[in-house]
Amino acid sequence: MYLFLSVTLAAAGHLLAKAGVTRSGAGLNALLDPFVVLGIGCFFLSMVCFLPWLASRPVGVAVPAAGLTYALVALAAWALKGDVLSLEQWGGIALIGFGVYLVNN
Repeated sequence: MYLFLSVTLAAAGHLLAKAGVTRSGAGLNALLDPFVVLGIGCFFLSMVCFLPWLASRPVGVAVPAAGLTYALVALAAWALKGDVLSLEQWGGIALIGFGVYLVNN
């Protein structure tokens, strides 16, 4: 449960940050954009959720599992924003999932 919440919040943070910098541009001005601020909040909550997961597993198992965030961001961008994913990117998403499975078993 903690990993699911952590990964979901981190992915939301990435998507919100992207929306914010798309509107306001990069740089210090982006830190004032409401989407960027919400994204930073999601990153903070993601870390809060990740800490119990990290405490209950070896670091070499817990941290690679957070890599699911990369796959979730790509899938969410595809589903919500219409981003096009190449065959190689789909393969990468599958490899991330399989790699996390292997590390955690």
